[in-house]
Amino acid sequence: MSLSDLEKERYFKQLSVRDWNQERLKSAKVLIVGIGGLGSASALYFTAAGVGKLRLCDEDKVERSNLNRQVLYFEESIGKIKVEEAKKRLAALNPNVEIEAVSESIGSQNADELTKGCDIIVDGLDSIESRFLLNEQSVKMQIPYVYGAVQGWQGYVSLFHPPHTACLACILPKEAQTPDTIPIPGVLPGVIGIIQATEALKFIMGVEKTLAGSLLIYDSQHLTFDIVEIEKNPSCTYCAP
Repeated sequence: MSLSDLEKERYFKQLSVRDWNQERLKSAKVLIVGIGGLGSASALYFTAAGVGKLRLCDEDKVERSNLNRQVLYFEESIGKIKVEEAKKRLAALNPNVEIEAVSESIGSQNADELTKGCDIIVDGLDSIESRFLLNEQSVKMQIPYVYGAVQGWQGYVSLFHPPHTACLACILPKEAQTPDTIPIPGVLPGVIGIIQATEALKFIMGVEKTLAGSLLIYDSQHLTFDIVEIEKNPSCTYCAP
Protein backbone atom coordinates (compact mmCIF):
# COMPACT_ATOMS: atom_id res chain seq x y z
CA MET A 1 0.00 0.00 0.00
CA SER A 2 1.30 3.44 -0.89
CA LEU A 3 1.35 6.27 1.62
CA SER A 4 -0.42 9.58 1.18
CA ASP A 5 1.42 12.86 1.67
CA LEU A 6 -0.37 13.34 5.00
CA GLU A 7 0.75 9.89 6.15
CA LYS A 8 4.33 10.63 5.13
CA GLU A 9 4.17 13.76 7.23
CA ARG A 10 2.60 11.97 10.21
CA TYR A 11 5.11 9.10 10.20
CA PHE A 12 8.13 11.18 9.14
CA LYS A 13 10.19 10.39 12.26
CA GLN A 14 9.82 6.62 11.95
CA LEU A 15 10.08 6.26 8.17
CA SER A 16 13.85 6.74 8.34
CA VAL A 17 14.34 4.04 11.01
CA ARG A 18 16.40 1.13 9.67
CA ASP A 19 14.22 -1.85 8.61
CA TRP A 20 11.01 0.16 9.14
CA ASN A 21 8.27 -0.70 6.62
CA GLN A 22 5.27 1.60 6.93
CA GLU A 23 3.50 0.04 3.96
CA ARG A 24 3.46 -3.34 5.72
CA LEU A 25 2.04 -1.76 8.85
CA LYS A 26 -0.66 -0.04 6.81
CA SER A 27 -1.77 -3.36 5.32
CA ALA A 28 -1.71 -5.28 8.64
CA LYS A 29 -4.58 -6.29 10.91
CA VAL A 30 -3.95 -6.72 14.65
CA LEU A 31 -6.27 -8.39 17.16
CA ILE A 32 -5.97 -7.16 20.76
CA VAL A 33 -7.87 -9.32 23.24
CA GLY A 34 -8.39 -7.45 26.49
CA ILE A 35 -8.31 -3.64 26.51
CA GLY A 36 -7.16 -3.18 30.09
CA GLY A 37 -3.72 -2.12 31.31
CA LEU A 38 -1.73 -4.10 28.71
CA GLY A 39 -4.18 -3.63 25.86
CA SER A 40 -4.61 0.11 26.45
CA ALA A 41 -0.88 0.70 26.16
CA SER A 42 -0.33 -1.51 23.12
CA ALA A 43 -3.43 -0.15 21.34
CA LEU A 44 -2.20 3.43 21.76
CA TYR A 45 1.12 2.68 20.13
CA PHE A 46 -0.30 0.51 17.34
CA THR A 47 -2.59 3.41 16.50
CA ALA A 48 0.16 6.00 16.69
CA ALA A 49 2.44 3.81 14.55
CA GLY A 50 -0.16 3.52 11.80
CA VAL A 51 -1.24 -0.13 11.80
CA GLY A 52 -3.96 -0.40 9.16
CA LYS A 53 -6.64 -2.22 11.16
CA LEU A 54 -7.17 -2.88 14.86
CA ARG A 55 -9.77 -5.28 16.21
CA LEU A 56 -10.41 -4.63 19.92
CA CYS A 57 -12.09 -7.38 21.95
CA ASP A 58 -13.30 -6.93 25.54
CA GLU A 59 -16.72 -7.39 27.16
CA ASP A 60 -16.08 -5.30 30.28
CA LYS A 61 -17.19 -1.84 31.33
CA VAL A 62 -14.83 0.69 32.86
CA GLU A 63 -14.52 0.59 36.65
CA ARG A 64 -12.88 3.14 38.93
CA SER A 65 -10.27 0.57 39.98
CA ASN A 66 -9.11 0.37 36.33
CA LEU A 67 -7.95 3.97 36.23
CA ASN A 68 -4.56 3.47 37.91
CA ARG A 69 -3.25 1.63 34.84
CA GLN A 70 -5.71 1.63 31.92
CA VAL A 71 -4.67 4.79 30.14
CA LEU A 72 -7.43 4.91 27.52
CA TYR A 73 -10.06 5.70 30.15
CA PHE A 74 -10.93 8.66 32.37
CA GLU A 75 -13.27 9.37 35.28
CA GLU A 76 -16.03 10.13 32.79
CA SER A 77 -15.57 6.64 31.28
CA ILE A 78 -16.74 4.80 34.40
CA GLY A 79 -19.67 2.52 33.60
CA LYS A 80 -19.15 2.76 29.85
CA ILE A 81 -18.20 -0.10 27.50
CA LYS A 82 -14.43 -0.35 27.28
CA VAL A 83 -14.04 -1.08 23.58
CA GLU A 84 -16.32 1.80 22.63
CA GLU A 85 -14.42 4.25 24.85
CA ALA A 86 -11.12 2.91 23.52
CA LYS A 87 -12.25 3.21 19.89
CA LYS A 88 -13.35 6.80 20.42
CA ARG A 89 -10.00 7.87 21.85
CA LEU A 90 -7.88 5.91 19.40
CA ALA A 91 -9.82 7.28 16.42
CA ALA A 92 -9.14 10.79 17.73
CA LEU A 93 -5.42 9.98 17.85
CA ASN A 94 -5.19 8.60 14.30
CA PRO A 95 -8.19 8.65 11.95
CA ASN A 96 -6.19 6.71 9.34
CA VAL A 97 -6.47 3.50 11.42
CA GLU A 98 -9.59 1.37 10.95
CA ILE A 99 -10.78 0.31 14.42
CA GLU A 100 -13.32 -2.43 15.06
CA ALA A 101 -14.79 -2.69 18.57
CA VAL A 102 -16.09 -6.11 19.66
CA SER A 103 -17.82 -5.99 23.05
CA GLU A 104 -17.46 -9.71 23.76
CA SER A 105 -15.15 -12.00 25.66
CA ILE A 106 -13.26 -14.53 23.56
CA GLY A 107 -14.64 -18.05 23.78
CA SER A 108 -14.68 -21.28 21.83
CA GLN A 109 -17.80 -20.12 19.95
CA ASN A 110 -16.34 -16.87 18.57
CA ALA A 111 -12.56 -17.48 18.56
CA ASP A 112 -12.42 -18.42 14.88
CA GLU A 113 -14.37 -15.34 13.82
CA LEU A 114 -12.34 -13.00 16.03
CA THR A 115 -8.99 -14.22 14.72
CA LYS A 116 -10.11 -14.48 11.07
CA GLY A 117 -8.00 -12.32 8.78
CA CYS A 118 -5.68 -11.12 11.55
CA ASP A 119 -1.92 -11.09 11.13
CA ILE A 120 -1.05 -11.23 14.81
CA ILE A 121 -2.78 -11.71 18.20
CA VAL A 122 -1.86 -9.49 21.15
CA ASP A 123 -2.68 -10.66 24.67
CA GLY A 124 -4.16 -8.07 27.02
CA LEU A 125 -5.83 -10.60 29.28
CA ASP A 126 -5.70 -11.31 33.01
CA SER A 127 -7.12 -14.85 32.87
CA ILE A 128 -4.98 -17.95 32.31
CA GLU A 129 -7.98 -19.83 30.92
CA SER A 130 -8.54 -17.21 28.22
CA ARG A 131 -4.83 -17.15 27.42
CA PHE A 132 -4.88 -20.88 26.74
CA LEU A 133 -7.76 -20.27 24.33
CA LEU A 134 -5.67 -17.64 22.52
CA ASN A 135 -2.79 -20.09 22.46
CA GLU A 136 -5.03 -22.77 20.95
CA GLN A 137 -6.10 -20.37 18.20
CA SER A 138 -2.49 -19.42 17.55
CA VAL A 139 -1.55 -23.07 17.08
CA LYS A 140 -4.59 -23.93 14.99
CA MET A 141 -4.45 -20.90 12.70
CA GLN A 142 -0.63 -20.53 12.81
CA ILE A 143 -1.07 -16.87 13.78
CA PRO A 144 1.73 -15.43 15.94
CA TYR A 145 0.68 -14.64 19.50
CA VAL A 146 2.33 -11.91 21.59
CA TYR A 147 1.99 -12.94 25.21
CA GLY A 148 2.14 -10.39 28.02
CA ALA A 149 1.47 -10.69 31.74
CA VAL A 150 2.07 -8.70 34.91
CA GLN A 151 1.98 -9.53 38.60
CA GLY A 152 3.46 -7.58 41.47
CA TRP A 153 6.65 -5.89 40.31
CA GLN A 154 7.28 -8.39 37.48
CA GLY A 155 6.20 -8.49 33.86
CA TYR A 156 6.61 -11.08 31.10
CA VAL A 157 6.60 -10.92 27.30
CA SER A 158 7.06 -13.55 24.61
CA LEU A 159 6.20 -14.12 20.97
CA PHE A 160 4.81 -17.58 20.25
CA HIS A 161 4.61 -18.68 16.63
CA PRO A 162 3.92 -22.42 16.38
CA PRO A 163 5.07 -24.55 14.66
CA HIS A 164 8.24 -22.43 14.40
CA THR A 165 8.49 -21.88 18.15
CA ALA A 166 7.15 -23.28 21.39
CA CYS A 167 3.66 -22.27 22.47
CA LEU A 168 2.38 -20.92 25.78
CA ALA A 169 1.41 -24.39 26.98
CA CYS A 170 5.03 -25.55 26.56
CA ILE A 171 6.06 -23.32 29.47
CA LEU A 172 2.88 -22.84 31.51
CA PRO A 173 1.03 -25.81 33.06
CA LYS A 174 -2.66 -25.95 32.23
CA GLU A 175 -3.42 -26.46 35.92
CA ALA A 176 -2.14 -22.94 36.66
CA GLN A 177 -4.76 -20.78 38.33
CA THR A 178 -5.53 -17.07 38.01
CA PRO A 179 -5.34 -15.39 41.45
CA ASP A 180 -8.56 -13.81 42.75
CA THR A 181 -6.77 -10.47 42.99
CA ILE A 182 -3.65 -9.70 40.95
CA PRO A 183 -1.47 -6.99 42.55
CA ILE A 184 -0.43 -4.53 39.84
CA PRO A 185 1.43 -1.21 40.13
CA GLY A 186 -0.08 1.13 37.55
CA VAL A 187 3.12 1.78 35.58
CA LEU A 188 4.00 -1.88 34.93
CA PRO A 189 1.30 -2.77 32.34
CA GLY A 190 2.38 0.32 30.40
CA VAL A 191 5.96 -0.96 30.12
CA ILE A 192 4.90 -4.50 29.19
CA GLY A 193 2.17 -3.37 26.78
CA ILE A 194 4.62 -1.15 24.92
CA ILE A 195 7.13 -4.02 24.65
CA GLN A 196 4.33 -6.20 23.28
CA ALA A 197 3.51 -3.54 20.69
CA THR A 198 7.19 -3.26 19.75
CA GLU A 199 7.50 -7.01 19.22
CA ALA A 200 4.31 -7.14 17.16
CA LEU A 201 5.38 -4.20 14.98
CA LYS A 202 8.78 -5.80 14.39
CA PHE A 203 7.18 -9.11 13.41
CA ILE A 204 4.72 -7.45 11.02
CA MET A 205 7.53 -5.54 9.29
CA GLY A 206 9.81 -8.58 9.08
CA VAL A 207 12.49 -7.27 11.46
CA GLU A 208 14.73 -10.26 12.07
CA LYS A 209 15.40 -10.13 15.81
CA THR A 210 12.29 -10.64 17.99
CA LEU A 211 11.35 -12.46 21.18
CA ALA A 212 10.19 -15.49 19.18
CA GLY A 213 11.44 -18.53 21.09
CA SER A 214 12.32 -16.45 24.15
CA LEU A 215 10.66 -15.15 27.32
CA LEU A 216 11.53 -11.67 28.59
CA ILE A 217 11.23 -11.23 32.36
CA TYR A 218 11.20 -7.66 33.67
CA ASP A 219 11.68 -6.97 37.37
CA SER A 220 10.67 -3.35 37.83
CA GLN A 221 11.62 -3.30 41.51
CA HIS A 222 15.26 -4.18 40.85
CA LEU A 223 15.29 -2.80 37.28
CA THR A 224 16.48 -5.99 35.59
CA PHE A 225 15.63 -7.53 32.24
CA ASP A 226 16.33 -11.23 31.68
CA ILE A 227 15.72 -13.22 28.50
CA VAL A 228 15.22 -16.98 28.80
CA GLU A 229 15.31 -19.27 25.77
CA ILE A 230 12.19 -21.45 25.40
CA GLU A 231 12.27 -24.95 23.96
CA LYS A 232 9.30 -26.78 22.49
CA ASN A 233 7.79 -29.47 24.70
CA PRO A 234 7.69 -32.63 22.55
CA SER A 235 4.68 -33.87 24.50
CA CYS A 236 2.76 -30.58 24.52
CA THR A 237 -0.96 -31.24 24.14
CA TYR A 238 -1.34 -28.08 22.03
CA CYS A 239 1.54 -27.84 19.58
CA ALA A 240 3.32 -31.21 19.53
CA PRO A 241 2.97 -33.05 16.21
